[in-house]
Amino acid sequence: MKEDRLQNAPSTVGQMFPPRRHFSVWKRLLLALGILFIVVVSLIGYDLYHLVHSEIPESYDAWTTGSLLVGYLQTHSNEWPRSWDDLRSATNFNQPVSVFVPIDRLRQSVKINWQVDVKHLQQVARSNSNAAIHVVTRLDGSPLRAVWGPDTEPNAKIMNYLRTTLTTTNITIDSRPTLTNR
Repeated sequence: MKEDRLQNAPSTVGQMFPPRRHFSVWKRLLLALGILFIVVVSLIGYDLYHLVHSEIPESYDAWTTGSLLVGYLQTHSNEWPRSWDDLRSATNFNQPVSVFVPIDRLRQSVKINWQVDVKHLQQVARSNSNAAIHVVTRLDGSPLRAVWGPDTEPNAKIMNYLRTTLTTTNITIDSRPTLTNR
């Protein structure tokens, strides 16, 4: 009886591992699709996290800083602010601009060149309508990201304001009535 069992049992001589189970093609395909799904969902999750916790707050910082600087220029005869405290006064101007980010938070994420010569910027804007400036950056000096569009990037917003101011000033000066001989 014992011998019958031994004779009918599969031989394991020369085998170190038990026989492998064979997965069907469908099971392998489902496994591959499952792994691919997990990778794709992880990448999308990371991108959403980065968007919500990095890009959107930085865009609000850029938008608010540009709005505050333009508001300050409008209400202070195109004089550049000398500090964050000067810029804080721009939160009180009567323009249709909302302050989305408190100045104290902006101080922690935005660097402003307080030594800017606005007259020089106006000359640059007058000589080259496509000129780019970098007076507002991240703390490390790299450009701020503006997800909402190029018109919310603070440097572009400042140059657009200066170009508009120059155009308005030029139109006012050039549109004075002149005497002509008929």
